[in-house]
Amino acid sequence: MLKLLHKFENFINSKFTNYLISSIVLFNAIILGLMTETNLKQNTILQNLNNLCLWFFCIEMLVKILALRLSFFKSKLNIFDLIIIAISASPILGDLSILRFLRVFILFRLFSTLPQVNFIVSVMLRSLPSVACTGVVLLFILYVYGVLCVEFFGVDFPQYFGNLGRSFYTLFQIMTLEGWSENIVRPILELYPYAWILFISFILMASFVVLNIVVGIIIDTINELKNKEDAKARKIMIK
Repeated sequence: MLKLLHKFENFINSKFTNYLISSIVLFNAIILGLMTETNLKQNTILQNLNNLCLWFFCIEMLVKILALRLSFFKSKLNIFDLIIIAISASPILGDLSILRFLRVFILFRLFSTLPQVNFIVSVMLRSLPSVACTGVVLLFILYVYGVLCVEFFGVDFPQYFGNLGRSFYTLFQIMTLEGWSENIVRPILELYPYAWILFISFILMASFVVLNIVVGIIIDTINELKNKEDAKARKIMIK
């Protein structure tokens, strides 16, 4: 019995199984996408294929629990998969057309089945605290420049800087470099020739400096995680 469970465990953790599950996840996501089309919503073939995929995921999860036993629940990714499948297969969603498409969240199972995707997600989550701190700095920059723009340009350009909310929105548009020159800044420069100093300094700080900091944080996190993986691999080789 133990040998059989051990074989199951090896099969479940094999590359073949991971790629098979990933392929079915993608196939299921495509089906759900097709089912959003009005003329395909009631298509029996698509509904049956969708249900078949769900049955596969349920059986796969049951086999995984039986093979891994208590160790299954020690993995956060396994618990995440279990929640996603439970939501997807819930009969409560069956008759609710909007809630039924919560099943598209099954696409997130790629996080656990594909190591490359899992690594990227780990990098994003690990970088989140530092990126959030950078976001706070960006909010300070937006606030300072938002107040300045309301004071300097609010009277003549109320559609852009009439209040703090509009000023934030306009500055965010400038920060993304979306039509900032022709639509916003050039008309202002006709009345305020030196306004370019304010806008250029804002773009340099908000767009380029902050963006480079975020990129630097992510690269640093990638190197950190890779070094940890290399250290684990060396320990396994030594053993």
